[in-house]
Amino acid sequence: MTSAKKMKALVTGGAGFIGSHLVERLLADGHQVTVLDNCSTGRWSNLDGVIDGYPAETHLVDISTDPLDSHFDSVDWVFHIAGLADIVPSIQKPDAYFQANVVGTQRVVEAARRHGVGRLVYVASSTCYGIPDVYPTPESAPIQPQYPYALTKYLGEEIVMHWAQVYGLP
Repeated sequence: MTSAKKMKALVTGGAGFIGSHLVERLLADGHQVTVLDNCSTGRWSNLDGVIDGYPAETHLVDISTDPLDSHFDSVDWVFHIAGLADIVPSIQKPDAYFQANVVGTQRVVEAARRHGVGRLVYVASSTCYGIPDVYPTPESAPIQPQYPYALTKYLGEEIVMHWAQVYGLP
């Protein structure tokens, strides 16, 4: 991720396991970072030691319900990692997964579009392929989501691709 141009990055889900490591890397590369997280699964403690001495903003934000626009001003890249994961809880609480992973994703990509973000990176899930016949699973494998989590991540991916096609969101 090292580049000559320093960027302003926004990381949704930046207090989670994967997100906090991405935040650490972006900061180490000298980028300005804003973290949005509702801490439903992530923890601010994941960023302890990471943001000390680095310019980072953290905001307790639920991407599916809270206002987003003010966080997208002058953002170059959005790394959309926020969402609910895991199969069994998605079977027990499908509405929560739809709200977080589908509605939240739509709201993030729309805010990115409105603010002219230079690039949006979406963290998808291989669960959309169901139980694959081949490992590693190629992207050409048929989509066969078997659980609400898998379906919501696939729908999120489709939303991102649709915004890219219709609105030119990179």
